[in-house]
Amino acid sequence: MRVQLIETIGSECISLDQGGKVYHLLLGELKEKKTVEVDFQGVQTLFSPFLMGCFGKLLGHFEKETLMQRLAFCNISPDHLKTVNEFIDRAEARSTEQWDLQTMKELFEEDELGDF
Repeated sequence: MRVQLIETIGSECISLDQGGKVYHLLLGELKEKKTVEVDFQGVQTLFSPFLMGCFGKLLGHFEKETLMQRLAFCNISPDHLKTVNEFIDRAEARSTEQWDLQTMKELFEEDELGDF
């Protein structure tokens, strides 16, 4: 499957809602373990809210490595590729930090139960 952003969204991929639209197109295919091409031909503007609505939400379902194996970015400019990669790295880091904080909280809560 190929998602052409210029046809699906337009030349400005900027909003959370636009990202959500692409997310819904990709999710089913990725769950079926299919590779999806995301075509950036004609995309002029690429903002974080769009990336959060699309790739950020996908990271809630898939590991970063799985996404990188199943998503193929086509006709993407070096600047847009850098933006996407940096976004995915930051999103993964935030997810790891949240998991670490939750784990520490659970450990301290368990420790407090045994301190009576």
